[in-house]
Amino acid sequence: MRILESKIDEIRTAADIVDIISAYVQLKKRGKNFVGLCPFHSEKTPSFTVSSEKQIYKCFGCGASGNVFNFLMEFKNISFIEAVQEIAEQLGISVKYEKAPLAEQEYEVEELYEINLSAAKFFSDFLLKSNEGEIAREYLKKRNIKPQTQKIFGLGYAPNGWDNFLQFAKSNKINLQKAKLLGLIDTNERGEYYDKFRDRIIFPIFSPNGRVIAFGGRILESKENAAKYLNSPESQVYIKRRSLYGLYHSKEEIRKLDKAILVEGYFDLISLYQNGIKNVVASSGTSLTEEQVQLLSRFTKNIIVLFDADTAGQKASLRSIEILLKYDFDVKVVSLPSGEDPDSFVQNAGKGKFEEMISSAKNFLEYQALQYELAGMFEEPSEQTKAIRELVKTLSFINDELKRNLFIKSIAKKFNLREKLIETELNQILQMQKQKPSTVKQIPSERGVSGNNISFKIISKSNPYEKEMIRLIYSGNEEIVRFILENVDYNDFESHEYRKLASIVVENLNENKISPSVLIEKIEDDNLKDFVIKLLFEDEQISKKWDELSFNGKIEKDTLLYAENVVRGYKIFQIDEKIKLNNKLIEQASDEKDKINLLKKNKELLEAKRILNNKNSS
Repeated sequence: MRILESKIDEIRTAADIVDIISAYVQLKKRGKNFVGLCPFHSEKTPSFTVSSEKQIYKCFGCGASGNVFNFLMEFKNISFIEAVQEIAEQLGISVKYEKAPLAEQEYEVEELYEINLSAAKFFSDFLLKSNEGEIAREYLKKRNIKPQTQKIFGLGYAPNGWDNFLQFAKSNKINLQKAKLLGLIDTNERGEYYDKFRDRIIFPIFSPNGRVIAFGGRILESKENAAKYLNSPESQVYIKRRSLYGLYHSKEEIRKLDKAILVEGYFDLISLYQNGIKNVVASSGTSLTEEQVQLLSRFTKNIIVLFDADTAGQKASLRSIEILLKYDFDVKVVSLPSGEDPDSFVQNAGKGKFEEMISSAKNFLEYQALQYELAGMFEEPSEQTKAIRELVKTLSFINDELKRNLFIKSIAKKFNLREKLIETELNQILQMQKQKPSTVKQIPSERGVSGNNISFKIISKSNPYEKEMIRLIYSGNEEIVRFILENVDYNDFESHEYRKLASIVVENLNENKISPSVLIEKIEDDNLKDFVIKLLFEDEQISKKWDELSFNGKIEKDTLLYAENVVRGYKIFQIDEKIKLNNKLIEQASDEKDKINLLKKNKELLEAKRILNNKNSS
């Protein structure tokens, strides 16, 4: 059953986002918008902004954004349908349903979720109820993992044997090809199915909203040619680099404390959680990725890195620091005693000692310097120079200039160097980084809510007026939207992403569904969705070129006259670029006729530009 699209439109139109959000967040009017403390992360200065005019919200601290449905989905951890139903009930609107099959892709994804859920129950039942699970129960008992904790994290056991889950799947009519896709079963050289997880403790991996997306399996006893851990392959529901183990269980505590502890493994996280340290997430033994950091940034910007004390753990810590700094995290690092990991330490020392260790965490610079010192890099001038340069390079990932300057002072003081010298070294590194293309990635966020506060860079060399036209056609003024789309062919946009965004407006224009809250729901790419929302809240000029042609500030923004000048600026920019290209071709041309033809084209282009400029001055 589905809610009729027309009914969803009715509910969206009737709902006032300010009224709905005000029930959960104290909002104050500031200019034409409303602001308050973000409910999705801890903050003291309001950065959560709600637009009554556009019926959308945006937090400039954690990046959360969307329309009225997105807010309830994220705030209450509910589905889209549940959010629609709740708002309808508040407004006294009766909800009508229609019988309609799921879209093919949507159905496939739901089927994968259902298979994972069935598998999780199968493994859990074997651990908790079966005779075969006794060996796994004893193993977990030795590791001091209590039965209640096992249930909280949905731990399970994959019994020894080649067809236990396979027979379960067959008897429950589970699609075997889909089960293979999820890594639950595999085929041998004869094409026969067999269980992929055998004689292993099973760790279900949950999405941030609590759906089982994958599994990790730990072997009970070391065996030759058997991996210690076996993990699900990537699928439509599981992308490893975008997943953080334990986030579903810990996100509320992370928000509450405004701090996360990052560990490596499943048992590290589970042991800490069991001992009352619940603001913890795990990278699941892999190198921390930008997507994982971006996901975590929705809940806090303060992190303590707590990896194993071995060489691999120390290297992982150093790699993680750079990525975390890129996303404006305040990073501290804890060094565990030799031979310890978070699991063993908290089990042996207890919560109190662990919290003492956390409270003495070093800032990332102190930790990095200590690692170089232990490696003997400060004993020779040449090695010391390398070490200091690496420390300065780390500072280059910090976006906050004031924070960078404070760390410059720390380095200068520690090594008895002039601050100016460190600053010069840093500026050289920053200059080199500017010359490289941006590698910042974006990830789709849970239920359409943004997971970052970093600008989505669409294309660096596109016509600067394209961005402003996208803002205008997503602002909801039908007269402006029609004018722009009638006078500009969006298929000529240099940016593929802008073309995609414009096409969504075109598709909805005939049905008059062009309000911002409606349009952003139509954007399937969450990167683009967040980009548009942020753009709608921006009031900044788009480039130096825009500054030159900004009409001396005489035209009020978001009027038809303003849109006319934006379109004019776009066309003039196109003409200028064609003239530049023709001039290059003239320089390269060896045939005199080609030069003459190009000069004629330039003359025509200049005349077209003159006419456009005259319209601007009239």
